[in-house]
Amino acid sequence: MGLVSRLLQQRHALYRTILAVEVMALVGLRGLQQAPRLVSVVYLVISAVAVLTDSPLLRKNRLDPSATQAMPSALGRRVQRVLLRRQRLVSFWIVALAVELLWQAALEINPSMAVQLSVLHLVVWLSLMLVVLWGLVKALVEEPVFNGDLLMGAAAGYLLVGFTGGIVLNSLLVLDPAAFNLPAHGHALPDGIGHAPAMLGAAFASLTTIGSPVLKSGSLTSLTASVGITIVGQLYVAILIAGVLGNQKAVDTPSQPAAAPEAEHTRGQRAAAQIKLRRPRR
Repeated sequence: MGLVSRLLQQRHALYRTILAVEVMALVGLRGLQQAPRLVSVVYLVISAVAVLTDSPLLRKNRLDPSATQAMPSALGRRVQRVLLRRQRLVSFWIVALAVELLWQAALEINPSMAVQLSVLHLVVWLSLMLVVLWGLVKALVEEPVFNGDLLMGAAAGYLLVGFTGGIVLNSLLVLDPAAFNLPAHGHALPDGIGHAPAMLGAAFASLTTIGSPVLKSGSLTSLTASVGITIVGQLYVAILIAGVLGNQKAVDTPSQPAAAPEAEHTRGQRAAAQIKLRRPRR
């Protein structure tokens, strides 16, 4: 069980680290307006934290594959799936990094090419962030106890929905600029980079159902994106609550002993009571 405890410690470290990075990014959102390029760096760092903290690239995460041989077959297969998912997630993040660099370069060099790459940029980043989010949800549901680590993981997942929405809106801005009400950003940068902080703020406004004036009310693109972010956020909360409560109920409820046959029917209960009250004859 030492290997399982080690995996739990790594999982809790993932919760704390990704939440800390997300909170620092939100606190510094005002400053990001002065350096819009750093918004893409924020997305890369958040996803990198989720990938590296839960990947075999770090020495402390390298688990001996032979340790799974001493486990029961079901648990051993489950641990092997975790290790395989970690390796795939690293490869996925490298692809997202390459697409981000190519997209950023195309925005400045060839805007028409950037429009075409925006579809790929949206698909790759959305897939990566949703995979990370789904991994967080599954990990939170499997937590054995309700504690501070679980709360930090739940908050990290909820904020991750907002950052994912920022990526979606940023890509849609390049694809359909008319769907947004945006003033001049005041930087010698393409709109896809200069308005990135505003897109991130609008995503969190949609996540909290407040709404943002940046999203044009008459545009189907803005409406679809805003509704999608809100629905994903609400589904995340609902699924997480149902999963955590269901798991805690299964853990806390002790197994009940089987009832006696006479307890299955009221006549049997009365008959059993009469038998117990009879005195033996002398």
